[in-house]
Amino acid sequence: MAPLTAAIIEELLETDIDLEEGVEQIVKDLTSHFYDIGELCEKLQTPLTSTSVERRVQGTLLLTRVLAHLPKDMLNSQQLNVMVEFYAARLKDHHNVIPAVIEGIDALVHMDHMRGVDVVKLLQSFFINTTCQSQLRSDRFKLFNTFQYLSERYVSELKLMSGDFIYGIISSIDGERDPRNLDLIFSFMPGFIATYPLLHLSEEMFEIFACYFPIDFTPSPGDPSSITRDDLSAKLIKCLVASPDFIEWAIPLALEKLESELIVAKCDSLELLYQSALNFPCDRIEAQFETIWLALKAEVFPGSEHTTVVDAALRALSCFLEQAAKAQISISHNYQTMLLGTILTHLSDVSQRLFEPAARIAIACLSGDSIFASEKIFGTFLLKLNDSSNPLNNEQCLSVYTIIGKMFKIICSHEPSIYNNLSADLCEQIHRHVGNTLNANDNEDNCNQDLMRAAIIILTESAPLINEENRALIYKVLTKLLKLDFLNLTNELRVLIERLGILQPNELQTKCIDLCICDFDTYSTCVQKKMFEYFLPLVKQSSFTELIVNLLLQQAFGSYSTSEKDKHYVALQALSKLLQYQGKNFVKELQYEKCLIAKYVNLAKNVGTFYFPNMFLAEIAVGLSLIIRSLPVAEQYMVATQNLAKLNLQETSDIYVAQGLLGFLHKDIRLDDHFERLLDDLTQFSMTSDDFEARDVAHHLLCSFVNKIDYNNNNGNGKNNRRILKNKIQHLIELTKEEKESAIDILAWFAKGLTMRGCDEAGEILEELVKLLEHPTLGYAACEAFNIISSKYPHLHLPIIKFLYKQKYFQMMLTKLRHKLETYCEHHLQAFLYILRATPHAVLKLNIENYVRIAVLNLMYDLTKYPTYLLLPHRMDVILELASALDDPKRLVRNAAVRARNSWYLIGAPGTE
Repeated sequence: MAPLTAAIIEELLETDIDLEEGVEQIVKDLTSHFYDIGELCEKLQTPLTSTSVERRVQGTLLLTRVLAHLPKDMLNSQQLNVMVEFYAARLKDHHNVIPAVIEGIDALVHMDHMRGVDVVKLLQSFFINTTCQSQLRSDRFKLFNTFQYLSERYVSELKLMSGDFIYGIISSIDGERDPRNLDLIFSFMPGFIATYPLLHLSEEMFEIFACYFPIDFTPSPGDPSSITRDDLSAKLIKCLVASPDFIEWAIPLALEKLESELIVAKCDSLELLYQSALNFPCDRIEAQFETIWLALKAEVFPGSEHTTVVDAALRALSCFLEQAAKAQISISHNYQTMLLGTILTHLSDVSQRLFEPAARIAIACLSGDSIFASEKIFGTFLLKLNDSSNPLNNEQCLSVYTIIGKMFKIICSHEPSIYNNLSADLCEQIHRHVGNTLNANDNEDNCNQDLMRAAIIILTESAPLINEENRALIYKVLTKLLKLDFLNLTNELRVLIERLGILQPNELQTKCIDLCICDFDTYSTCVQKKMFEYFLPLVKQSSFTELIVNLLLQQAFGSYSTSEKDKHYVALQALSKLLQYQGKNFVKELQYEKCLIAKYVNLAKNVGTFYFPNMFLAEIAVGLSLIIRSLPVAEQYMVATQNLAKLNLQETSDIYVAQGLLGFLHKDIRLDDHFERLLDDLTQFSMTSDDFEARDVAHHLLCSFVNKIDYNNNNGNGKNNRRILKNKIQHLIELTKEEKESAIDILAWFAKGLTMRGCDEAGEILEELVKLLEHPTLGYAACEAFNIISSKYPHLHLPIIKFLYKQKYFQMMLTKLRHKLETYCEHHLQAFLYILRATPHAVLKLNIENYVRIAVLNLMYDLTKYPTYLLLPHRMDVILELASALDDPKRLVRNAAVRARNSWYLIGAPGTE
């Protein structure tokens, strides 16, 4: 280490490269305590006091860079004080020196031992001697970052600066136009304003932000900062409502800009009103609310053609009412009275053009005191609903019901202590009218299902408020509606029944559900299906669990006449839904109590007498698989092995039972002892059966078995299993030579299961299938085999999936098919299309790019066969361009590049033509 001298300093300042290296060395010396920061400043005295501005810049920059690279805790408070005195004085220097000073101040203030009094000294000097807006954009960005850091760390010290600090920040921000700097300013200033008292400078602080509102900014294409107009606008609005003092100017600003014809200006103004409602005290807003309402009314009544403006205006209006209700209920009532005075007249005439906008405002009114507003609105609606001299038609009644349903949804979203204050008389009248409407629409000819849907929604949303007398009416009507097969209101009725079941389980059961169940066998299949959908959600309520489950089991496994077998199927479907959507514990307990597996297996034996037996068997398989998956692993194994011994896998019904019991077993369950029998029986069934649906089930089972069976244990069952599989594959290959298409199908499913687990035997099958693509009669079947391998089957359970198996499959098949693809063989092309469909896009892109690069490099190699005099002028350009390909990540590309570049390199060499 050479001692630090003035000569060395002068040498360092000669070039930027030497400066950076010198800074690193000086920092090392300082941290090793070879000398301290004071000695460094002494050696820098000459450049720092030079009459040359450029030398002072270089000297200041060297000191600044050293400070920036020093550990944050290295300098003590006395040393930092010296540095502060230096930089505070340097702020009076030439403007070219200031950027280096700003960088140095930024490094200083981040030091651990920096005192608040020194920070104040720096800021005072900065505000007096220079201005932020006279600096470059990048330097202004550093300054704003520094201001943010200091304002968050030295709060107590900076508050003592009082108005000087606030005014200095205002002066620094005023006039800023760069979006990156504005994004930073708008981000930290809301917190700043909330922390520091603005004193007499509130209006000045507001005005420096108000001049930007609304934001007019279009990002430059390719701008790396990715700042958007919406981002800037949202942050600016936060600044405009950051202090309660801003209420005097913020709301008038929003109302002024709301008059603009620009949609974006309107939306920003409405957002500012919304934020004003959230952030300003309600008692100070009250005096301006009438003006606010008149401005918002112009946007929502009758309403702008732009729905975004209408929605934003209603959102702002709702927020004013909501905040008023939280703060002081009397203010909320004053606001609501003002709004209701405008809209109630129009709510009383459904045919008017202003009914819809009035209804939207009515919904917004409920954001305040919902009981106060709803009683007045309900009263208006009831006058029209009960007017027998001028009754509403169905469409008008639907409009009223729709609004009432939305209102009840808002009212009942509150606590019971709130919604129970709603007038019982009003609720009684509404529920009685709704019940009578539903009762009158029970005939298919005069039924208005949209009106009924709106009526049911009212009952659902207001269920806690229905009195006993009206509930009796509702149960009676509901019992009648549930038996109608033409209604398309399944979802609405299901939700209503579930809600009533929670509130009044005993009443619902005795006055509705029991009455429906007692005649259940007499209903049509359509009605039974709907009733299952109505009642299934009740199972999770303990009051109904036993009742609904017993109904399901009776209908699913009971006896029917031949003409009513479809009712079995409807019940089986409902039972599958129950097993699917209830938790595993529920299904497990149900199996223990009701012996569902035995019931399913017994039913499967009798399905042969049904119409479309496979449809029933498929549903039985679904039910069995759902039960099996809910059981513990040990019980799954026990159930599977006990039933497997009884199955005759040459019978179609047993094939489906096997699918349900074995198709979704846990991956850790091995059926090694049964593997050979399963493979033989399922293969034989697939080869001999004419039932294509059952054959597919057998194929799925085979695919699942070969995927999960153990082949890796060379000393135990694994070795035997591999031998069995190899023999079966070889046997099937022999059958393809006898032109057995069914053997190709089985091989395809074998290949699918083995490919996904990454088993070597898959390659043998795929090789044979590629050969069969050229067969005159089996080519199409072989082509479809690749469709099977590449397709997704949602109900196929393949528990062992090797990582990146799709990539390996693609690469293998690309190698096997490439030659035939280049000669445009039809079946090979079709098979390859199936393979491409299953290959991830990223893999395709990479391989296609590789193929293209290799082809281009081979072309460059072939070009060297042209005469030398044609190639020589291009030789060096080509050699230089080919150099990048030598570092390609793919080996085959690198090989092609080496061959092509060597060939070009030798052009014109002695001994070449």
